[in-house]
Amino acid sequence: MIRLQLPLAPSVNRLWRSGSGGRVYRSKEYTSWLDEAGWMVRSQTRERIIGPYILHIAAVKPNKRKRDLDNILKATSDLLEEMGVVESDSECQALAAEWVDYGSPMTVTIFGTEEETGEWQNIRHLLN
Repeated sequence: MIRLQLPLAPSVNRLWRSGSGGRVYRSKEYTSWLDEAGWMVRSQTRERIIGPYILHIAAVKPNKRKRDLDNILKATSDLLEEMGVVESDSECQALAAEWVDYGSPMTVTIFGTEEETGEWQNIRHLLN
């Protein structure tokens, strides 16, 4: 299991921008978040999960605005792959996300499915 404390990921609606000629590129907000979150990942772990994994995200809403919880999943999954924490985000077998009232802006827990199925089952039970 790997647990990371990260800044809240930007919404999927804010990840990409279109330029002249239809060129699509990463937004400044997304690039800044990837840089900051990447440094935080490097400072917290060098571990890696190879193969299938399960992802759990606990996030604190930064304000009372309506937000879609699922909009933070894409940036988070892409970060984990880019930083080498997971081999490929296509290996994700299950994911869960929840809004929490306090704590780090975003706590990301990655379970390797082979060795840590019991821990995931305990968290899954709490979510039901």
